[in-house]
Amino acid sequence: MIRWMAVAALAASLAGAAQAQTVTANNPEGLLAAMKSAGYEAELTTDQLGDPLIKTEISGWEVSVLFYGCDAETNTGCDSVQFSTGFDREKAMDPVRALEIARKWRFLAVSLDEDGDPYLRWDIFTADGIPQSVFMAAFRRYGESLDDASEIIFEDEK
Repeated sequence: MIRWMAVAALAASLAGAAQAQTVTANNPEGLLAAMKSAGYEAELTTDQLGDPLIKTEISGWEVSVLFYGCDAETNTGCDSVQFSTGFDREKAMDPVRALEIARKWRFLAVSLDEDGDPYLRWDIFTADGIPQSVFMAAFRRYGESLDDASEIIFEDEK
């Protein structure tokens, strides 16, 4: 009986630790803390609609962490985030070259603004929570994609 109680207590403890290691778009402060604990400087603010917004940097690139699926009135209850980075080129980027970036990076979306400047985005649906390690792995992978994509983005401007 005592052995069973010890196993149950250990299982409850591990479950609590696992719960503490999850992040969700519904808790912007938790995402911010995860980024900071991984060594990134980050600031939590709001966007034009009042939804949460985290500003940070990875690999020397400015990154906005945009929150989606938020309640329109309270700006809470968000269910997903999007990493977003814009690049400023001297001349418009060839759309065919932009598609090369999208083909190379599975989760990376590419769009061109009205000036032909590329924007890279990476969406993560967090729902009620995902492991913090998975979130941070995706963020680091996004940083790698920025470095790689920047070579394509700026290769004709060197």
